[in-house]
Amino acid sequence: MWSMKTQKNRPPKKAGREAPDLSPDLPLFADAELLSSPEIVVRDCIIENLNFNELSPTSVLFENCILKRVSFVRSKLSGLKLKDVRLVECNFANAEATAPKMVRVEFINCRLTGFRAVEAECQHILISEGDAAFSQFRFGVFKTSEFCGCNFSEADFQNSDLRGAILKSCDFKNAEMIGAKLEDADFRGSNVEGLVTNAEDLKGAIVDPAQAMIFAELMGLKIR
Repeated sequence: MWSMKTQKNRPPKKAGREAPDLSPDLPLFADAELLSSPEIVVRDCIIENLNFNELSPTSVLFENCILKRVSFVRSKLSGLKLKDVRLVECNFANAEATAPKMVRVEFINCRLTGFRAVEAECQHILISEGDAAFSQFRFGVFKTSEFCGCNFSEADFQNSDLRGAILKSCDFKNAEMIGAKLEDADFRGSNVEGLVTNAEDLKGAIVDPAQAMIFAELMGLKIR
């Protein structure tokens, strides 16, 4: 039997997301030649105002790093791995990263417009603010993750695992979630008008009363 949780006074369930474990006093990145390497490995530093646009390395690893205003526009980031990374005002517009792996990563006010990250394996991920319209995350797994204040209009989350995710104050207008696992995914406070899914996918999702009215149409209910 299809069910959906509508909560008013019950406090939100704690997701337990872990922030990036970053070392204090990280030095500035100083090896510009690394950008031309087919295998990019960067650890233990701060990277600011650099351009990785239209690169196609065979593998990319960032670990224990802070990236500020770094651009990856139209890059093909094969083998992308991020661990304990904070990205601030970075640009991934129309970039592609097939099956990326991310652990304890924060995207703060980043541009993810048209970013293609199919089959992503993510744990303890935060995407806060920023524009992720037309992004593609189908077949992704997002464990203990939070999306806060983002524009995900027209985004593609088909067949993704979003169980237990916090989806707060986001715009999911016309986003696609057919086949997504949404049990305990907390949509409260987000715009879900036009979100493409079905009743079975929404089983166990957490919504507010206004969202329940919108999703009721999927159940064939007539509210009078």
